[in-house]
Amino acid sequence: MMDIKPVVDTDEARWQAVVQRDPTADGWFFYSVKSTGVFCRPSCASRRPCRKNVRFHASGNDAERAGYRACKRCRPNGATQAERYREAITRACQSIVSAEETPTLAELAMSAGLSRFHFHRVFKAIVGVTPKAYAVAQRTARVRKQLAKGATVTEAIYGAGFQSNGRFYATSTEQLGMTPTAFRHGGDGTTIRFAIGDCSLGSVLVAATDKGMCAIFLGDDPDALARELQDRFPKAAIVAGDATFDHLVAAAIGLVEQPGVDCQ
Repeated sequence: MMDIKPVVDTDEARWQAVVQRDPTADGWFFYSVKSTGVFCRPSCASRRPCRKNVRFHASGNDAERAGYRACKRCRPNGATQAERYREAITRACQSIVSAEETPTLAELAMSAGLSRFHFHRVFKAIVGVTPKAYAVAQRTARVRKQLAKGATVTEAIYGAGFQSNGRFYATSTEQLGMTPTAFRHGGDGTTIRFAIGDCSLGSVLVAATDKGMCAIFLGDDPDALARELQDRFPKAAIVAGDATFDHLVAAAIGLVEQPGVDCQ
């Protein structure tokens, strides 16, 4: 999730953020209350102060130099709620990637210190997909890697952490863009369309068959990405995507730039 600065360039806008307890304004400014001698985040849940007693500060240090002490409720000198959520979800993603067996939603939520419902909602908002979809994507990526190395389909499935062939095969064609056997044999018998776009990380190559997306590559050299696609699927018919293919590239770029945004 990218941090987008809220419009808080005037005292009136800052006051409105305080009135609304806007969490997106946290970290962009702080406010102090003359009558209590404390300073807070904009999202602080404490009783709303009288406007005439409020001053605004660019940082917590500025507020402290002005003689105010940190609020014990919102703890403005600590990490913001958004930062705590991102740290918790990052740990959850690392746990999913490194675990031999995917942790349950309850286990992930407990580790993050959140309820299952709240964790599920926060995870999707930050990552862009549900915890289950993320876990499946990670396991499928492992299958792709193993198949590309020449492992048998069964070896790749179990080596990636799937507990049964059936679970993988139920969505394998959609996840790989072709059957596992065709993927293992370099895209034999398939037609792959591709297109290349640009994002903040460099170039993005998106490739898909009529069954689904089969590759997303990132790199600095568009020609090198095209060669990588050819090397990955040497037996496929690889053709340039037409204008209707551009939405896939746009969706991929959207996920790279803002992974918390639903790119449908």
